Amino acid sequence: MQLSTPRRLGRRLGALLAAVAAVAALSAPVPAQAAAPPATHAIAWGKGGFGQLGDGGYADQQLPVKVRAEEQGFTEVAGSLTHSLAIAADGSVWAWGQNNNGQLGDGGHTDSDVPVKVQGLSGIVEVAAGWGFSLARTGDGHVWAWGTNYAGQLGLGSFGGSYATPQQVGELRGITHIEAGWFHSMALRDNFTVLVWGDNSRGQLGDGTGVAKAAPTVLPGLGGESGPVYDIAAGFYHSLAVRADGTLLAWGANNSGQLGNGTTSVTAAYSPVHVVGRYGQVRAVAAGCRHSYLVDGSGNVWGWGDNTEAQVAFTGTVVKQPQLVPGLSDVKDVAAGCAFGLALTGGGEAYGWGQYNSGQTGTGVPVPMPPFKNAWGAGLTFIAAGGDHGLAVRKVS
Repeated sequence: MQLSTPRRLGRRLGALLAAVAAVAALSAPVPAQAAAPPATHAIAWGKGGFGQLGDGGYADQQLPVKVRAEEQGFTEVAGSLTHSLAIAADGSVWAWGQNNNGQLGDGGHTDSDVPVKVQGLSGIVEVAAGWGFSLARTGDGHVWAWGTNYAGQLGLGSFGGSYATPQQVGELRGITHIEAGWFHSMALRDNFTVLVWGDNSRGQLGDGTGVAKAAPTVLPGLGGESGPVYDIAAGFYHSLAVRADGTLLAWGANNSGQLGNGTTSVTAAYSPVHVVGRYGQVRAVAAGCRHSYLVDGSGNVWGWGDNTEAQVAFTGTVVKQPQLVPGLSDVKDVAAGCAFGLALTGGGEAYGWGQYNSGQTGTGVPVPMPPFKNAWGAGLTFIAAGGDHGLAVRKVS
């Protein structure tokens, strides 16, 4: 839409005044200013054998440790099985851990136990980490991808190869959220439709075909007249979507009940099915290796799927539909690792439960259930789960 004349004049006048001020500034002495201290940064815990904790070592950590490069002021984090990502305060992206497929994006293939800068990215507001690949989203809705592309998970229109530096996913515009599964990717667009690409061997793309996609494809039956989608999650071989009316859908592998439709099956669901239960409004969702979580409108957490490590309930090895995870309230976000869960409360505290043999819960308590507080304490603003490690953003005092 064209600007009206008064607004054009106002913009020109503003530009003229800015130019005058810039000229004046050039002739004035520039006072020396110290760099502002970071407001937030990252911590990590759990399995560290590939350097995915970013603390300068390769040891597992039962309790949270500080991620190096604290001066970068990390504001958001993401984790996969063996590598991690973070957004710095200036909108750049940093990565650490395994780099055999170029998933660190620094142009090489050498693992790193401290954060290294991903090449060529700026203005990034969201990151996601899959198995051997990475995604990043800019504030204006574009997506970049790097790492392995054997199943088309980078969305570049081809299968195979790997990329050690970010490649723009050219067909994507207006993206508001990204998700990386094991070997598949998802995106939510500003018109509330879902795009999917990558591996589809267990129906995790939900398009009814079971055929891998090398480029982003609109998921039929979601968005538009069928109901706008407001949130998505990608797991090992399954996916979740939340409609505006509160309907929760799932598709993909269901061998451990991770679809939450009251059944288990060795046959995957190649199209979305309804997650059953009386969980009410859905505020957030997360998908792990073979289990899933949701946060309801009251701040409670519900879990279903594989329960061999008590990652969703006190008893049973399989939970076929959502049930309340005990001992949690005022939760605003949830994250799913391979066999553990993390929750972040409105008061800035994190809780962990499930598998703990490598310190995945970050609690320092070798008990899988009920959830215990993360040992770092309060002041946390963001959580994320890798396969066997956890990540969080903390306020810097």
